[in-house]
Amino acid sequence: MDIFTELNNEGKTVIIVTHDEQVAKCCNKIIHVVDGELQL
Repeated sequence: MDIFTELNNEGKTVIIVTHDEQVAKCCNKIIHVVDGELQL
């Protein structure tokens, strides 16, 4: 996660797909997919 954070701080877009809530908490924006629909 440190590498992803560093890349993002350098202006790079990082997309992480996870089922792990601890990993998701490290992200700036979280989008949930429920029954195939995006839940912003």
